[in-house]
Amino acid sequence: MGLFWSKADERSSVQYIGYLVYGIGIVWSITTFAKLRGGASKFGELFNQGFRCFIVVTLIMALYTFIFYRSNTRLIEEKAALTKQELLKTELSRTPQEIDAMIETGKKNFPLMAASGAIFQYLFIGVIVTMATAGSLYLRNKNS
Repeated sequence: MGLFWSKADERSSVQYIGYLVYGIGIVWSITTFAKLRGGASKFGELFNQGFRCFIVVTLIMALYTFIFYRSNTRLIEEKAALTKQELLKTELSRTPQEIDAMIETGKKNFPLMAASGAIFQYLFIGVIVTMATAGSLYLRNKNS
């Protein structure tokens, strides 16, 4: 939300700070769990802890994304106008009426598509960070 209200560019690398915090949160969750278990945890137990963490965050972010775009229809209108301009330049095989129909369908489905994209992103990052953290902790404890 801070990036939105500060009008940061969508392509700015500042947006990745959120993913960094998300990854650190997963690592923190798994390492705290491992310490509480005395370091003798199986890979599956460590992964399960990370899984629970990233599933909750993924659901929250999907809901946030959906609600954010449903309540900020101006953003959808702006994105639709840019998309329409680009399609009118590049889609020479479609009529302007077909492009208008595509844009209207896209505007209706945009919040759901954005939430779906958020789900995929957060699940993908969550699985990678969880596997790497759980695997490294398991191997470190196994070799100790």
